Amino acid sequence: MRQDVLNLLDDLAANERGRITSAEVRGHLGISEQSASNLMKRLVDAGLLDRVARGAYAPRPLGELGTRAASHDVALAVAAAFAAEPHRIAYRSALDHHELLTHPARTIQVAMPRRVKLQRISGRRLQAVHEPLATIAIGSEAASAGANVSSVERALLESAARPTLVGGWVVVASALTQARLDPRKLSELARELRAEPALRRLGSLSEALDLDRIADSIAPPAEDVSVLALDPRAPAEDPWTDQRWGVRWPVSRRDARELIAA
Repeated sequence: MRQDVLNLLDDLAANERGRITSAEVRGHLGISEQSASNLMKRLVDAGLLDRVARGAYAPRPLGELGTRAASHDVALAVAAAFAAEPHRIAYRSALDHHELLTHPARTIQVAMPRRVKLQRISGRRLQAVHEPLATIAIGSEAASAGANVSSVERALLESAARPTLVGGWVVVASALTQARLDPRKLSELARELRAEPALRRLGSLSEALDLDRIADSIAPPAEDVSVLALDPRAPAEDPWTDQRWGVRWPVSRRDARELIAA
């Protein structure tokens, strides 16, 4: 392989770059568009780069050249595709990033202010969740390689707001039992995002699961508040209503504990 190509790959590793484009390669090596395309294909075939989107590539992990970037590090693949624009690894992917899932996420979920036609990155299915630009950065933190991810508190709030996107209320409850979170930050984020329904769901879950440190730090709603479903899509088998939080559960309190422990 040409020495200038090897030097380019060395620069990527030395600078911890998580993304390189065909245009950058053309400019760096002074070659034509077709030559750059052919070179990138050879580097992908050799296992040195991973194509994550059209014209965007990520270095594969050293020692794991047969492994796609997204399999090793979702943030690496997301950064290669979206680092140049507002984004946030979110929902189930964020819970996975923070090691709050029992079963790893198969689909990569990214919150973005623009509509995205891209369906896969680095071989993994992509679900781009539309979100206003004004809220993309709220509760966001750096992941790696230039990608951003929901903080633990933001991941729990957004998951409680839209439990269908993470696999249902049981997934939210399981993540809550494992999370090391700041209850004050959770409440502050809820106010900033106007996510009171999500906070009420988390309050009800915390109390039912005896997570007193969390439940005691969240102010319950006014008594005349409308009752909301813990999970709007969950079938109700033996429902009960948590009067303190105004949350209607699809199963009994006893069954809820058994489901979460399963």
